[in-house]
Amino acid sequence: MRFAWTVLVVAYVLTSAGRGAPRRGDPERVALHGAATTGHALHGAATTGRALHGAATTGPALRGAATTGHALHGEATTVGRPFQGRQSEAERPPVYTVDPAWPKPLPNHWLVGAVAGVAVDARDHVWITHRPSTLQPNETRAIWKAAPPVLEFDADGTLVSSWGGPGAGYEWPQLEHGIYVDPHDRVWIGGGGDKDAQILEFTRDGKFLLQIGHQGKGRGSNDTENLGGAASMIVDPAANELYVADGYVNHRVIVFDAQSGAYKRHWGAYGKRPDDSYFTNAGERLPSPFSGAVQHENKPSQYDPDGPPPPQFRIVHAVRIANDGLVYVCDRTNDRLQVFRKDGTFVREVFIAKRTFGSGSVWDLAFSPDPQQTFMAVIDGTNQQVYVLRRESLEIVDTFGGGGHWAGQFYGAHNIAANSRGDLFITETYEGKRVQKFRYAAAGAQSGRAPLVRTGDYTERGLTPADFPRVRKLADNVYTFEQIDPTKRVVTVNNLIVVTTDGVLVAESQGTVENTKRLLAEIAKLTPQPVKYVVVGSEHGDHTGGIGAFPPGVTYFAHPFSAPRIKQPTQPVVDKKVLQMGGTEIQILFLGRAHTGGDLEVYLPRESVLFMSEAFINRIFPSMANGYPSEWVEVLKRAEQLAPTWFVPAHGFVDDAPVLREEERNYRMAIEKIVAEGRRLHDAGTPIEAAAAGARLEPYDGWTRAANNAPAALQRVYLELDGKLPPMR
Repeated sequence: MRFAWTVLVVAYVLTSAGRGAPRRGDPERVALHGAATTGHALHGAATTGRALHGAATTGPALRGAATTGHALHGEATTVGRPFQGRQSEAERPPVYTVDPAWPKPLPNHWLVGAVAGVAVDARDHVWITHRPSTLQPNETRAIWKAAPPVLEFDADGTLVSSWGGPGAGYEWPQLEHGIYVDPHDRVWIGGGGDKDAQILEFTRDGKFLLQIGHQGKGRGSNDTENLGGAASMIVDPAANELYVADGYVNHRVIVFDAQSGAYKRHWGAYGKRPDDSYFTNAGERLPSPFSGAVQHENKPSQYDPDGPPPPQFRIVHAVRIANDGLVYVCDRTNDRLQVFRKDGTFVREVFIAKRTFGSGSVWDLAFSPDPQQTFMAVIDGTNQQVYVLRRESLEIVDTFGGGGHWAGQFYGAHNIAANSRGDLFITETYEGKRVQKFRYAAAGAQSGRAPLVRTGDYTERGLTPADFPRVRKLADNVYTFEQIDPTKRVVTVNNLIVVTTDGVLVAESQGTVENTKRLLAEIAKLTPQPVKYVVVGSEHGDHTGGIGAFPPGVTYFAHPFSAPRIKQPTQPVVDKKVLQMGGTEIQILFLGRAHTGGDLEVYLPRESVLFMSEAFINRIFPSMANGYPSEWVEVLKRAEQLAPTWFVPAHGFVDDAPVLREEERNYRMAIEKIVAEGRRLHDAGTPIEAAAAGARLEPYDGWTRAANNAPAALQRVYLELDGKLPPMR
């Protein structure tokens, strides 16, 4: 089970309207300044595992808890032409696997609060700092209590030391934030509170060594003695200099002598002298993490994703130094990563998820373990995912993650660090309150086949029409058929085939007679049994155009809403129809209105397969011109309650089961985003014809056919809000 870091990408320079052409095969749009971009193929993966909370809880993950990546070996068999990838092994990003058993349970009935820092030392021990004050009263009832704020784990995840908190001779942070262990085993601690103008240095066993700055004494971004909400730090061993991301109150990178704490230099955005008047003159005050407020949640600040790049840093959340000496700075709430030389000379920048408001999209980063550090992982605690960038070009080549509390998902992905083997350790703040480990493997090391491309467009997977049709076995006597849809050119139409001793059931037709004949030819290769039943899940032409190719005597099932549009007599399915065919139970379900007013699904409870028809379309932007937006969301939730192993889409690839489970949830979240944006624009009085131009649909606006489908989807939301959709019959 594993996460795949693999390749596609595209960094699209955003237009002044914030609307470039959709990037193919990747869920996010990137604006890049100062570096060329190239396109590569994106490969995904999937994983399941056990949930960890507070590093103390273990147990099986909920079925369907999955994040991007390669699928489980042995879970499915592909029959037909193999995938042909486009990339050499050297071009592919590495593969990562979530380790649900790391770290081991804490002793002493300890819990951790929001984990606001992670570091790996020379021994590959993992250090975290957390916020005991963020534990809720209902978490610390009875025997449970907060662990000390600094915890050290060995490589196996066993706690080996713990310390921290207020003490004599130093000012412990108001709000713990950031930890770093330098090459001399000195442990540095930062603070993100309003009054935290200091950073602290300790020995590895917690003996106080040095304090730079003093609590409550900060005088702004050009103060050379004090800090202002220092978020993270790193030591350059060649010069023995300490670089600080400073941070929540100030807007700069500042460098000190790592031995004495003496000031060396500092700079702001673009390597210029920071200017706090940019904020104060505009009446803009960045909220403290204590306040519960979120910066520019509804855009009250000067941050404008459609305007010129901001001239000042906002929240400088992390600073990292690569092997080649380049300095990378995460300007979190400006949604950008800036690159400098060690003297503060600006090199270039990249915007990631540029229309992310709230807490921003660029939180922290870690490099791949190869000497060239070819790739880097950038975490996004607002959109709850990790972006994999090719360091040379700053292009996104993969993403993984997603919102949630299961292993491999994130809630407030906050900091990241890598050990000498390249394993990643990612902390979660807010109510995430944990650290997760992702094991590293070189690209292709754990897979005998080419990796997966996250897209609905077959051309982006390196496929051609000669690679279709494709038949895949999901379970004993259960198959899918994939064929290119000639009406949409780059996407497939998929069928479910259930073979029994009492005949064959097929879900859907194809859009043409020729394609349906190919479907029947593939069925004839699987079994001599005749096709007995056909379920019409969608009445649209790309699913019914070839229905006349089925032999006489076939029984068709359809919802009464769809029946008038089907050129065959049908048996109605209003709610549920159960068939028993040769010992196989087949349920034909109406879970509600979604893509049309009469969507039908096919569920095989024993085989744990759910054919979704057009209620679920894999990595293709929701086509909602005839849909029922809010009801559609509820249909997908009902489908998830069935907890099938396989969610089979009507369009887009029939990927491995864990990938499909994740993508079904991504699809639901895409519809939820469309509904939310439609409501926001509708409530703001935006004319319906201008809705698409004003919508913030990241990260889904990079999906296949987004430009084609988004306007009609938003218009459908307007109709729903205005009460103009037809009622249920």
